[in-house]
Amino acid sequence: MAIPIIILFTIPIILGIVYVSPFDEPETSDPEIISEEPDVSILYLALVGIWTFILLRMLIQIKKGTFRITQKY
Repeated sequence: MAIPIIILFTIPIILGIVYVSPFDEPETSDPEIISEEPDVSILYLALVGIWTFILLRMLIQIKKGTFRITQKY
């Protein structure tokens, strides 16, 4: 009864000991130079602008009391 459990644990351990590759030294690479100016795409700015406009419109409607939440199925 315990033989399948022993086989289940010993075979991966034996294979791990036998087939372990030798340790390779990690390659040293030059650190990437980070530019001072952020890399912002036009699409990102457009999406942020649209989202800001939608949120401001919602806040104005909530303040006026005309904002309604409807359930759509």
